[in-house]
Amino acid sequence: MRSNRLAALAVLLVASTASAGGGAIFVPPAEVSVGVGAPLGATAQYQSSTEVLAGIHWASLYWHPTRFDIGLGYVGSFRQLGASSALRESGMPDSDANRLALDGGYISLAYAIESHPHWRTWLGARVESMEASLAGTSFAVLGEAVRLDGEVFTTGAAAAGGHGGGALVAGAFSVGFYVEAVHRDLPPELGPNALTAGVSMRIPFILVAAN
Repeated sequence: MRSNRLAALAVLLVASTASAGGGAIFVPPAEVSVGVGAPLGATAQYQSSTEVLAGIHWASLYWHPTRFDIGLGYVGSFRQLGASSALRESGMPDSDANRLALDGGYISLAYAIESHPHWRTWLGARVESMEASLAGTSFAVLGEAVRLDGEVFTTGAAAAGGHGGGALVAGAFSVGFYVEAVHRDLPPELGPNALTAGVSMRIPFILVAAN
């Protein structure tokens, strides 16, 4: 059943690409997450942050259920500092002086502590290497996170081809919800600890070529 669904998707992708005038489509096996982070601690007098992760993951590529996942990719965190932040004394405009942006990369490992045919729960850890930007200055930041992620998913592999072209789909589709605890080596006045919650999605490997 899962292979039939993926085969139908492959046929549809070939037809869509051919009708659009041909060409090629490549989608890497990815996991994408978007969440909201709440700083923890008495010094964290800030607005919530927007957390974004997008990377290539083994559990998104493998076309059978797996209890292990490893991934690497991009991580970003963006938030406004509170009006009480001492950094407002820098003389920069509020919109610049009070915006903390972190961009960088991550590597993660996870294990499915619950695994069933169409849903599973991951417990994972992540290491981050980021660059922080604030009030016109930049500095390096290292971070760590522990994450609990539940998802509903389907896996499989299928190929379709013909005179119009061909397509290959392999891996996992999923949607999920996660919570995580994050520590980043920021100064205390910037709120180094946070609790984050959000949604996640897996996309399989997709390759389409059409005449």
